[in-house]
Formats: sequence, structure tokens, C-alpha cells
Amino acid sequence: MGFNLLIIGVIILVFGISMFFPARNARRHDQIRDAWPTVKGTVMSTEVVAQPPLVTKLGKEILQFDVAVKYQFRTGGQLHFGSTVAYPRYLYDKEEAERIAARYPAGAAVTVHHNPEDVRECYLEIEKTEKNFKTSIACMILGGVVTLIGFLAGAG
Repeated sequence: MGFNLLIIGVIILVFGISMFFPARNARRHDQIRDAWPTVKGTVMSTEVVAQPPLVTKLGKEILQFDVAVKYQFRTGGQLHFGSTVAYPRYLYDKEEAERIAARYPAGAAVTVHHNPEDVRECYLEIEKTEKNFKTSIACMILGGVVTLIGFLAGAG
């Protein structure tokens, strides 16, 4: 039993460590994006776009869709265009993609978050990635505890 706990603990610990550094980096970028200015923009067009299906190891195809929203906004006296809805960018099932697309009909006023150093980097929605950082820390703690219990149980 102790050896099994030791192995499970090490696996959880390694998983937590492997998540930690990318999650920490994403968290830093969250803080940078929080400081980005926002401006009003206008949706020009919206469409749900089918992506190549994801094929599982069993050969099953999972259909994936993206939401393409073309919008315009002004900053620094210049007109700019964007097409990325969300950060981080996801692919969706058809129903979810259609729900997102319905939020952005042509002509709708939107709030655009943009990088002041490169306005080509712009989004309508920004999701925090902090939960990944917290999950990595929880996995490292849990993995460490389970590894310790496994080690102590094996020594006894």
C-alpha cells in the first residue's frame, strides 16, 4: 500500500510541478492584460466556423467550432480591426459557439480590450487563468503529502 501511495503521490507532484511554471507565466500575463485600456467598438460581422474535427484514439470524431467576430474600434485617432473574441482562445461545440455568436450580432456595440503597445492584440472577453495557478499549487501540496504518507507507510 505504501509503495502505491508513493507512486501516486509522485505522479500528482510531477503533474503539479509541470503545470506550475506555465500557469505562473499565464498569471503574470493576466496582470498585464488587466492594465490594458478598453475602448468602444462595433461588430461588423459574426459567424460560427467549423474547424477540422478532433479524432480520438478510438477513431471517433469530435466536431469543433470557432466564433469569428470581426469588429472595429478607434484608439489613438486610428481605426483598427480585430477578430479574436476571447483570451484564452477555445474551440467549442456547435451549441456553445452559437450562444457566443448570438452575443455579438452585426452592429452591436462592444468593449474591446487592447494591448497599447500592439493594438493587433485585442479581445472582446478576457478570462483569468489564475485557476490553473491555484490548481498547480494544490497538486504540488497534495502530491507532496501523499508521497510523504506513502514513504512513511513503506518504511513502517
